[in-house]
Amino acid sequence: MRQRERYDVVVAGGGTAGALAGIAASQAGAKTLVVERYGSLGGALSLGFPLLGSIDGDGEWALGGIGRALVERLMRQGGATPASVDPQFGSVLGQDPELLKIELLQMAVEAGVGLLFHTTVVDAVTTGARVTGLLVANKAGLEIIPAEVVVDCTSDADVVAAAGGAFTLGRRGDGLTQPASRIFRVDGVDLEQTWNYLAEHAEDRAAPEGWTGEDYSIDHLRATPGAAVEGFASLVRRARAAGDWTIPRDRFGINTLPGRGDVTVNASRVHGVDGTNPDSVTAAEVEATLQVGQALRFLRKYVPGFQHARIVSAPYQLGVRETRHIQGRYELTRDDVLSGRDFPDQIGRGAYPLDIHDPKPEAIVLGHTVHGGGVTLWRIMRSFGIPVGCLIPQGLDNIAVGGRCISATHEAAGSIRGQASCMVTGHAAGALAALAARRGLRCGDVPVDTLQALLRQQGGVLERGQRVPT
Repeated sequence: MRQRERYDVVVAGGGTAGALAGIAASQAGAKTLVVERYGSLGGALSLGFPLLGSIDGDGEWALGGIGRALVERLMRQGGATPASVDPQFGSVLGQDPELLKIELLQMAVEAGVGLLFHTTVVDAVTTGARVTGLLVANKAGLEIIPAEVVVDCTSDADVVAAAGGAFTLGRRGDGLTQPASRIFRVDGVDLEQTWNYLAEHAEDRAAPEGWTGEDYSIDHLRATPGAAVEGFASLVRRARAAGDWTIPRDRFGINTLPGRGDVTVNASRVHGVDGTNPDSVTAAEVEATLQVGQALRFLRKYVPGFQHARIVSAPYQLGVRETRHIQGRYELTRDDVLSGRDFPDQIGRGAYPLDIHDPKPEAIVLGHTVHGGGVTLWRIMRSFGIPVGCLIPQGLDNIAVGGRCISATHEAAGSIRGQASCMVTGHAAGALAALAARRGLRCGDVPVDTLQALLRQQGGVLERGQRVPT
């Protein structure tokens, strides 16, 4: 079996968190390799979702560092909107996913990151509590990549699990996970028709049950660059009654970009998916893809402005919201998130809403059945600190973790899984790994003040105080 050269830092997964981890580690002077199973960087960032939670509901930045640098590069090319306060989500920042993939790759190349695409991590090579390398598979067969420190950005904590680290799956008690979705983008949309419809149908732009935000005004939607809407419930009810809608949800969401006719659509839902089981994921991929076809037919028939919509982008894979959560040195809680708590060892901030899609397929709300179980979404008015202990798995010496599988409860994970938050934790995990590798330390032994100083040097936001222009 082939053995590659040794790296200071090997990042497993080049998605939202992993791409930034690789850039951060390389900028810190570590010889770094990012291993990614697809042919591009960014993962869920390439779906077209806005970067909710880049700022908090009070208009202060939570996203900084490499993530903000990426946004600024996109804005200069018309590929991202300014961040703005949003009455339902807390904040919104639209982005062009295709341009983002190019700019993110450019940033990685400029930082000197080594890249290995079309390669899947199969196993961890361990000696006691240390991971000495990764076993990977690609067109060349099986290969071993030796590493001083590994960053697990696989979303599912695959490396931690393979190395014998502790984790939970889903929520405690029943192990259920949030449902999965397949996001897609359509073009040919006349948003002026859509806004005119919503102006006359306030019920279809009202904040859903279980959301803490305020109802949208039509003036806000028209004026906000990259406006996002979760609604259209009356149209879904009409289509369900006619047999044209069987998807287990009672409303859907769209995300826009200013002056453009392409719209990101979130309209599918599949329950009971185990994202760590290939058979379960395959079945969910099939179901969600068929739901996309149904959703497109619905959009054309029922939603004003979408009569001529056509699919221009389908996702690279099923969108899995939740699988494993590592057992870290600290477990982030719902109270931490909602109170905007600060920590002495925080490595960044989060402001993505506490967004929990009910794991059960149906729920009773105010005496009526909610198809798909409904969604709880509480906007974050004050961003919260993320302790470094959430990134360090118990019982393993040289692994740092970034992305949605960091140490958090099922409820808190509904916030840290947001893309802006994953960018923050990925950046921090890469910086931590670089310091550990270059100093010959366990990840848990890297001095917190040293890590925080590096993150600030790289532009990270550790404390509130950076307000966006009104």
